Amino acid sequence: SDLEMKKFHTDEYIDFLLNISPDNMDVMHERMKQHNVGFVGQYDCPVFDGIFHFCQIFSGGSLDGAARLIDGSADIAINWAGGLHHAKSDEASGFCYINDIVLAILELLKHFPRVLY
Repeated sequence: SDLEMKKFHTDEYIDFLLNISPDNMDVMHERMKQHNVGFVGQYDCPVFDGIFHFCQIFSGGSLDGAARLIDGSADIAINWAGGLHHAKSDEASGFCYINDIVLAILELLKHFPRVLY
């Protein structure tokens, strides 16, 4: 959810991802530049339809994996769609829009003293 993403990412950045689409790029130009998201060939993190939903899916997989490790229903958790660790708190980078690794680690640290990454 956007609330889970806001545990690492800024409110403004998550709100941007919720609202950006190919249809409104012309009016969101400054915010796109601020968050390193934009046109193909200009930025390494392009805008596409369903960008926030995409972020929810892969981030949710990592958070679900963390939850299964915490509750003991799994000894190992792998999210083949995740690992998009280049995203910063308020900026996309390297085709990484949300840092699912940080989100999962933050959850794991609530229950374990250390996390090996």
